[in-house]
Amino acid sequence: MICENCGADYRMKDSHCPFCHSENPVLAEIRKERTLSGYDEEAQKMQETVPRTAVRKWTGLMLAVCGGVAGMALVTGILVAAWGPIRAKLDYRAHLLRERELEELFAGQAIEQIYQTLSRDMDARDYPKFQEVWEVYGSYDAYRRSLESLEQYREEFRRETYDEPTMRAEAEQWACLLIGHAGDTARLCRLYGSDRVIQGNEALFSAYREEITDDLREMGITGELLEWVSMGPKDLREDSRFRQAVDTIVDAYVESSYAR
Repeated sequence: MICENCGADYRMKDSHCPFCHSENPVLAEIRKERTLSGYDEEAQKMQETVPRTAVRKWTGLMLAVCGGVAGMALVTGILVAAWGPIRAKLDYRAHLLRERELEELFAGQAIEQIYQTLSRDMDARDYPKFQEVWEVYGSYDAYRRSLESLEQYREEFRRETYDEPTMRAEAEQWACLLIGHAGDTARLCRLYGSDRVIQGNEALFSAYREEITDDLREMGITGELLEWVSMGPKDLREDSRFRQAVDTIVDAYVESSYAR
């Protein structure tokens, strides 16, 4: 065989040229084909054996997973079925406890505490009587805060030097809020105070209306105008008498302040 590298003649069975030591290309090709053939045989064996073991493995795994899921579903179903009646009993007991607490507060006329409880626990407003308290006292509380703000402003005016236009503008702002909340409270008290189905708040609501009427009378609102505000019409703020009531309060405050 002639060496492709140096041209020397050497035997076919020699793996390398004895002169330049270059590799025998014929033997190298034969070895390569044998190696690749071995890889093919190994790959064929893997194709025949791996699928069967993999199927057995994944089948067992899937059966285990399905069994676990079915078991969890069964346990969950049992827990849900058992928890339903338990939850209903707990909710009912909480309902009775909350109602009893509110009734005790109501018996003690602790209306402000009832209002605070209802502001934290919206579910407690499901009791009709206390839903009334929530609406009425919310409006009444806004009325009281408006009245207090108006009084505080008058005290501030007495300590400071304000001109009459400034005094009138500030007093008018609070007077508008006061008349609006007074009318809303009176309307709700009249609405719920005449409810014969839900009873228990009539005396309280009547006391609120009387208190508001007395306050307005002291601020100079009398006669038909006082009666109109005390009725609490829904369109109170759109009526011309609303402006008349506000002006009456503002005039009284300005007059009393500048008369000193």
